[in-house]
Amino acid sequence: MENETVQILDGNITEVQLKHWKHKHKRVVKLSVEDDDGKTMYAYFKKPSIAIRSAVLQASKMDEFKALEVLFKNCFLGGDHAIEEEDDLRLNITTSFSDFIQPKPVKIEVL
Repeated sequence: MENETVQILDGNITEVQLKHWKHKHKRVVKLSVEDDDGKTMYAYFKKPSIAIRSAVLQASKMDEFKALEVLFKNCFLGGDHAIEEEDDLRLNITTSFSDFIQPKPVKIEVL
């Protein structure tokens, strides 16, 4: 039996885990944020489905922070555990992810 080395990536995930996420979700987004001590933390997200976007939109009508929590809970795949545990880190990284997934500009041409 061969000794296989497990490759650990940013956010303490394995190469195997990342490949699994990419296979399952097609596209994985990696974000990073520094904690109060200057240590870089990483989080991996999947792109939200229409159903998730709808839930986020509904939550945002009542409470924008609740909307970010809905987005985090439904799209966060893994990464550094501190992001899940610390409100400031989770808020910062989820806000950036939310900005990233906003609809892109569409060019319209009337013919």
